[in-house]
Amino acid sequence: MRMGRSKTLLASGILSRMFAAVAFLGLAVATAQAQPPADFYRGNTIKFHLASEPGGGFDLIARSFAKYFVNYVPGKPAIVMVNMPGGGGTILANWAYNIAPKDGSVIAMGLSTLPMNQVISPDPVRYDANKFNWIGNLEKATGVILTWHTSPTRTFADAKLRETPMAGTGKNSIIYQLLTLSNKLLDTKFKIVLGYNTGRVLAVERGEVDGTGSTLQNIPAMAPHWTEKDYRLLAINAPARLPKYPDVPTMVEFAKAPLARSMLEFWMYQSATARAVFTPPGVPPERVEALRRAFDQTVRDSGFLAEIDRLQTVIEASSGEEVQEAVKAILSTSPEVAAAILDTIK
Repeated sequence: MRMGRSKTLLASGILSRMFAAVAFLGLAVATAQAQPPADFYRGNTIKFHLASEPGGGFDLIARSFAKYFVNYVPGKPAIVMVNMPGGGGTILANWAYNIAPKDGSVIAMGLSTLPMNQVISPDPVRYDANKFNWIGNLEKATGVILTWHTSPTRTFADAKLRETPMAGTGKNSIIYQLLTLSNKLLDTKFKIVLGYNTGRVLAVERGEVDGTGSTLQNIPAMAPHWTEKDYRLLAINAPARLPKYPDVPTMVEFAKAPLARSMLEFWMYQSATARAVFTPPGVPPERVEALRRAFDQTVRDSGFLAEIDRLQTVIEASSGEEVQEAVKAILSTSPEVAAAILDTIK
C-alpha cells in the first residue's frame, strides 16, 4: 500500500514539475513577446535569409541593405546573412512560414515570384503570402528577355523562327515563367535550359546558351561588367515601351487574345515584390512597425544610396504597407486568369 502511495506521490511530483516548467516557458515566451522593440533587439541578432546563392546581384544588394538597415532598427542589433536558395524561392518561403522563429529575429528576401507562385504554381507552396508581414520592397521589376550580342537571335521576330537556348534556374523562377509564357502565348521557340542557379552569366558569355531572362533592374547587378553593347533586349514585359528603349517591343504587343494579354499583365504584378523584405507571420505588430520604419529610413540613407549607385543599380522603394496591399491584389486574381497561367507554365 505504501509502495503504491509512494509511486503516486512520485508521479504527482513529476507532473507538477512538468507543468511548472511548461508554465515557466510560456511565461518566458509571453515576456519576450511583450518586450518593446528596442529592448528585444538590443544585444540580439537578426538573421536575414535570402532566396539566392551568395555572390550574385540579388545577394550583393541585400547585403548592402542589411549593413545600413540595422542602424535604424531600435536597439541596433547585429545582423547575419543566411543564403537559402532553391525551388525558385519556395524553399525559403515555406521555411519562413512554417519553421522560422516568429518573434522578429528573422527577416527574409524572397524572389519576386513568391506571392505569384501561390496562384500559378501551388503544388510546392506551403505558405500564405498574405500572412507574411511585408517590410518593404527595394525595387520594381520589369521583366526582360535578352540574347548575347553574338547570337543569331537578334530580335523577338527571330525568336519566333529559331530555336534559341536560354539559361534558366528552376521552374518557379521568374526566368522560366517569362520564357514559358512567351513560348506558349507568343509563339517563340526558346529552349529553356534549367539548372543555372549559378554561372548563368558565364554560360551566356561562353555561348553555352544564347541568352536568358531577367529584369531590367537586375542586369547591372547580375553582370556589372556588361555594357548595353554586349546584349540585345528582345522584349520587355511592361504596359508600354520605355522611353529609354523605344525600339524594344513589349510582350503584350504580340498578344493576340485578350486572355493572353491579361495573363502577361498579371505577370507584371510581381514587380511589387521584386526585392521585398518580409517577416514570418505572427511577429508582434510593434516589431513589424519598427522594422517597416527602419526600412523606410534605410532607403533614404545617403550612404546606402551611394553604395547602390556603385553597384550600378537603383532603388525604387515601396513601403511595407504598399507591398502588403499589392500582395493582396495578386492573390485575388480572377480564377480564369490564374487557371490559364497555371496551365501554361506546367
